[in-house]
Amino acid sequence: IEQLPNSVSNLQTLNALVLRGCYNLRYVPSLEKLRALRKLNLRDTAIEEVPKGLEMLVNLTYLDLSTGSLKEFPTAILPQLSCLQYLIFYSESRTVKLDGSEAARLRKLEKFEGRFNELTDFNDYTDSIRGQSLTSYLLVMAPPEAKFKGKEGSIKLKLKYDGPGDITVPKLMKMIKAFKGVEYVAIKEINQVKVLGYMMDIFKITSTLRKYIHVELFSVGPTGRRFRSLLHKGVILSGCQIGRDPVILPTDLMLLRIFESHYMRSLSDISIFFQQASQLKFCSVEDCKGIESILDSSLSNSLCSPLENLEYLRLERLANLHVLIKLEAPLSISRSLPLLGIFSHLKSFVIKECLNMKQLFPFKLADDLQNLEKLVVCDCVQMKEIISSEEENQEINTPMEFSLPKLRKLELKNLPELKSICSSNKTMVCNSLWNIEVSKCTNLKRMPLHIPLFQDTDQSVPSAHPLKVICIHPKKWWESVEWDYPNAKEVLLPWLVLL
Repeated sequence: IEQLPNSVSNLQTLNALVLRGCYNLRYVPSLEKLRALRKLNLRDTAIEEVPKGLEMLVNLTYLDLSTGSLKEFPTAILPQLSCLQYLIFYSESRTVKLDGSEAARLRKLEKFEGRFNELTDFNDYTDSIRGQSLTSYLLVMAPPEAKFKGKEGSIKLKLKYDGPGDITVPKLMKMIKAFKGVEYVAIKEINQVKVLGYMMDIFKITSTLRKYIHVELFSVGPTGRRFRSLLHKGVILSGCQIGRDPVILPTDLMLLRIFESHYMRSLSDISIFFQQASQLKFCSVEDCKGIESILDSSLSNSLCSPLENLEYLRLERLANLHVLIKLEAPLSISRSLPLLGIFSHLKSFVIKECLNMKQLFPFKLADDLQNLEKLVVCDCVQMKEIISSEEENQEINTPMEFSLPKLRKLELKNLPELKSICSSNKTMVCNSLWNIEVSKCTNLKRMPLHIPLFQDTDQSVPSAHPLKVICIHPKKWWESVEWDYPNAKEVLLPWLVLL
């Protein structure tokens, strides 16, 4: 369907008009007379402008305009829709400009998603919702030219032939991979396609593929129920002059993603970050050239950490990042006791392409990692130590164990300078580890891991050990690396995969 008949304009008692997924729909007639309408859903349609008469729908409580084709949203409409409880715009739109003061007048909103192009509009809105209890929001602050990744996760498409055609699996894969944001495509059959990564052009993908085959959007969104719950209250900042201009964040923020904010030296540059982020669960910082640390204690009067409840941390392409926590000169990790516990809830930590990082965690913070389940360190070409030994001056020769009891996945890739995971007199006890991957870490001479498999008296008998796979590259490194446990390589051989 490409257009609705004009007769729709006369359905004066209609209370819901749901056109979601009508990918080819370009025209909706005037809705001026539909005063009883309470729900209007135009998500994933091809409309380029809002229907005429939208401002007359004074009883509207639900409005979904999440479509990449919409070119603009006129001012003066939102204040007329004072009953709105659910308002969704396409958060990655470069053309729809939202007025923060107009959005702030919608006092009944329970769910809101949208993108602001001006920081003043963003701050006007976030300041207005203090004390309100929105159940869900995704607020994007990004100028039109700014780049960022939207909702993280995967999209599955169901495909089937409408009739004769020349589409083939290689051709289909090539077409999908050509779109911006696609990181991975897996096709088992022509009627089952899984696309993983950041999908920024889903509208273009579906409309393009429809020329060849029938396309049905199967599911959209991040994988994992726990992760999806964090998206209910999120903010994305891109291209902002954090550190120069004040940024106001919602007080109940759970997810924060920052891109291309080059004046920011640390998260502490968000001046009220320490007071406002106590509920923060997910934080990612990517492509910010100026950032030197994640937190800087010298910029705050309090050592209370806004990351104390953080569960997911992702750092990518931060060229000047050299330390996670920057302390004032008179302080040391051992003296700054309030900072201990800073990562005590952390479950997943991913750091990639941070070229100035040499040491990841100070040893004094290792005890904070008791809830860590996933540790990924990739393409940090100066990384020398994962858990630093620089503060160990006493009892250096005394053997010592420390535990990461929940660590399930350890991935170390392309770390040419990596010399140690932890110091030579320490062993990491990892009783939950099921996936180990070490690739292109040729200077790493010792694996200090102790896993339940090493305690089995008979590895041929199924046991409670969780190990599923250990992936290694190159083979030469595997042959030379040393393990603390005798015959570790023989024990691990059934689970070994050479990449």
